[in-house]
Amino acid sequence: MRFRSFIYLFTFCGIVSLISCETTSIVPIRVYDPSEVNLPDSTYHITLVNRLYLPTGNESYNERNSFDSLEINNIARKSLFKGVEDALYSSGLIDTVTIVQKTIEDKNTLNFDIELKSMNWDTIEAISAKNRSDVVISLDGLIVEHFYSTKAALGIDFDNSNRYNNFGTLKVYLSALFRVYDPEKKYLIEKYYYSDTIFWESEGKTLHSALRNLPLKKDAVSEAAYWSGLYYAERFVSQWEEVDRFYFIRGHPKLREAAILAKEEKWLDAAKIWKVLAYGPDNEIASRAALNMALVSEMYDNLEVALNWTQKSYSLNKKESVEQYLKVLRERIRIYKKYVWTEE
Repeated sequence: MRFRSFIYLFTFCGIVSLISCETTSIVPIRVYDPSEVNLPDSTYHITLVNRLYLPTGNESYNERNSFDSLEINNIARKSLFKGVEDALYSSGLIDTVTIVQKTIEDKNTLNFDIELKSMNWDTIEAISAKNRSDVVISLDGLIVEHFYSTKAALGIDFDNSNRYNNFGTLKVYLSALFRVYDPEKKYLIEKYYYSDTIFWESEGKTLHSALRNLPLKKDAVSEAAYWSGLYYAERFVSQWEEVDRFYFIRGHPKLREAAILAKEEKWLDAAKIWKVLAYGPDNEIASRAALNMALVSEMYDNLEVALNWTQKSYSLNKKESVEQYLKVLRERIRIYKKYVWTEE
């Protein structure tokens, strides 16, 4: 979700710079960013199931390289679930998130580098009944890899003399397989592979000190896994985002009059003026007024109406800023239609 919402947040940043500040004003508005995954209605309790057999090693915590892959994957799994849990609670719609360990399914397999098959519906129903869960999310695969590296790069010191800068890098790659089940309808809501790579960089007087200044492996894996879980679970969370929009305030006395009303947040009163101007004889003024009508429509989440007004504005005066706004609205409508469930 974070990338989807950025599309129209960042795209629109360029629009404002294309227009003179003398003729426009900026206003923040709240836009609805729907969840990518639609959970069943009245989903209040979610159970997270760890199906991976990851026995804990007996290694010491004191040395950077003392952890084997089993311990690293245990750390990753715990932090991954913590991230998922925090994101679900942040929605304000989920009352309870329960984390359970599934009985070991294959004691001869260390299930951190393979993909487990789906659970059968009897198992899912049993988990759901025991925990009173509306949705069951299972972790069916997990790969965690980490890489340390160092490099020396020639740089220029303050006195213009050459010197070598020593850098260390830690890269953590995490890939997780999740399945999401609707126990009541016996429906697989989604099977999703999440992957991410997070970097840390450091600098030191020597290559060894640059490496030493990086986070400990266990801390880096824990942080990377937490954010991966959080970002994954945001797929289930709808949010309201604040974005900047612009509207025209000059070019005609009536535009200035409406701008005063808009500044007082009397948007519907301002819209009455803009609507009349949008059908006036002056194409430049009509285009500006139509764009302003699009803003009001988007404010009230009438996206199709906002698109129609923007198209009218662009047909009257083909400004690049209006063309960019068309792209923003079309993307919002595409996302809304794809991810927001509507009853027919």
